[in-house]
Amino acid sequence: MGVRAVKEKLPVIILTTTYRLEGEMHVVPGGRLLDEINKERDFIPITNATVYDATGEVVDTLDFIAVNKTLILMMAPTVPG
Repeated sequence: MGVRAVKEKLPVIILTTTYRLEGEMHVVPGGRLLDEINKERDFIPITNATVYDATGEVVDTLDFIAVNKTLILMMAPTVPG
């Protein structure tokens, strides 16, 4: 059995070259979004994601999606609700 790191959920919005995603990024308690973005990895894991197309229509809802960092145009924390 592996050791599991304690993380807290941070609601985020992500704009890619094709889609808008809203979901939760998991950061260490007190961690910053920028710290997670700057980690040396190609993909950012997002949970409880809703994917929208360019017109704002829901394309899919997913428990998990890994977003390729090279496709991200903007990422920001959001206020839940």
